[in-house]
Amino acid sequence: MQFLRACLLGSCLLLTCNAQAQSDSDHTKKYNPTQEPYTLLWNASVVSDYRSKGIDQTFGLPAFQFELGTLLPNNFYVGTWNSNVSTGAGYPGTFLETDFFAGWTHVIDEYHINTGLYGVVFPGSNVANYVTSPVEPGMSSGLVHNGDVFLAVRKGPVTIQQNVTFTNAGNMLSPTGQSTAGSAYTNLLGVFPVSSWNWLDGQWSVVAHTGYQFINNYSAASYFDWKFGIQTKLDKAWTVDLLYIQTNAKGNCSIAATTAQPYCYNKFQNASGVGSGPTKNAGDATVMLSIKVANF
Repeated sequence: MQFLRACLLGSCLLLTCNAQAQSDSDHTKKYNPTQEPYTLLWNASVVSDYRSKGIDQTFGLPAFQFELGTLLPNNFYVGTWNSNVSTGAGYPGTFLETDFFAGWTHVIDEYHINTGLYGVVFPGSNVANYVTSPVEPGMSSGLVHNGDVFLAVRKGPVTIQQNVTFTNAGNMLSPTGQSTAGSAYTNLLGVFPVSSWNWLDGQWSVVAHTGYQFINNYSAASYFDWKFGIQTKLDKAWTVDLLYIQTNAKGNCSIAATTAQPYCYNKFQNASGVGSGPTKNAGDATVMLSIKVANF
């Protein structure tokens, strides 16, 4: 499920949520005080499988993603990020995720500080008369959405970020109907350049990440995620990532009828939460390829 991809949110700071994202994103590398205000920044990506905080958002299928933003005076910034998604990932009635973010960034000595708000909406989604059970989460009615506040600090190649959700987490309710507002995501990311690698004339790095998604009032939906891989910048515009991604989220579909497995998804889902099509453990391991082009 998403945030502030984001988070970035601030997920992705979009890691890159990618939230979220984008889920786990670091805007501190994009929106920073050294850039001129009102410079239009954009990037477009194709990914083999969209994962937000380690959870599959496209049922193992590719996604196209686009981000647009700008730095404002006094180190503030605003932007939007978009991706296709699967209705079965908790977004009945839509195949689109749209994120909006606004924040402030500052540099103190070697520390890059980034804080702000990250909102996620799924245009066209509509939850109504959602069917639940003692082992399945519910969803609050209406447009599926998520809102976070975030704080990220980066020093050198390492970023630590904390997101706190002030809405229900993607409209999720506990099986007993309790709100999931107050959920939180902790993200630790390292992107470590390897100067001795010069294949294809690229700038290579090793990427390592771990995160913890806490879902308030619903412990079965909390989980850890991690990823490891390589990244290369082929020139100023193009970046390629190859990442191994995994979680310990509960998504075992073979026991989902009797045991809480909130991350067992159908490929499709209607407004009442009734799934159709094949099922999938949305937190299982995957290898993801990402190709991105950007103007920064």
